[in-house]
Amino acid sequence: MYLNKTLSILILSVSAILVFNGCGSVPVPPPLSVHEQLKVDTEKAKGLLVEFEKNVQFLKSANVEKYLTAVARQIAREEEALKTEKVIIRIHQDSKNELKHSYSFPGVVISIPKSFLFAINFENELAALIALELAQVERRELAQELEKNENPILFGELSVFNFSEKSRGESIELGTKLMYAAGYDPRGMVALLQKYSNYFVDLSAPKAQKELNFYIKQAQKAKNEFMPSLQPIVRSNEFLKMKKDLKGSS
Repeated sequence: MYLNKTLSILILSVSAILVFNGCGSVPVPPPLSVHEQLKVDTEKAKGLLVEFEKNVQFLKSANVEKYLTAVARQIAREEEALKTEKVIIRIHQDSKNELKHSYSFPGVVISIPKSFLFAINFENELAALIALELAQVERRELAQELEKNENPILFGELSVFNFSEKSRGESIELGTKLMYAAGYDPRGMVALLQKYSNYFVDLSAPKAQKELNFYIKQAQKAKNEFMPSLQPIVRSNEFLKMKKDLKGSS
């Protein structure tokens, strides 16, 4: 009798504690899936994208944009987080030095400087740039910067696109993986950073060479993780046509 009474009191006490704790605690929402997070990031970046579109001039060439978008979607399809994204590529005029930079927004919109497209000679250099931008979107580089900046700046030294050295290094590694999976020679990432460094680093800055060397080292490290491509895409007919169409639209 005494034992039953003691047990009853103990059960009631435990129940009361559980109810109290349940009422006092705030349920933790489950983490967002990658696709859900990209949707949230897209909404957050909408205003910045609109501002970007107001401040730059775009090159109008349907054939070139169609080819570039096809390359981007081919690369995106190799990554679970990106394969359903309707990637769009645009080309911006970059006569000003501050615009000699590629820009990527969640959603996914990537804008490539016109001069870069004129300069490249190999398709894997182009694939490397696009893969790097896709990697930055997947890794939420811009989205994280927007979470820290209420009034983000688009261009110049304080640009919200001036990601940390560590973050960009990790995106270089992921981008190399993406381009290789899509059939492009990963040496293109190394070539991209060696030959077109001015699109990624302000070479006049005191620590620019050190930063650039780090990026190249990351690209070489990532490249060495993969077997050499037996039939890498070098210059497809579509790439050569893009270069011809580009000259016609300038």
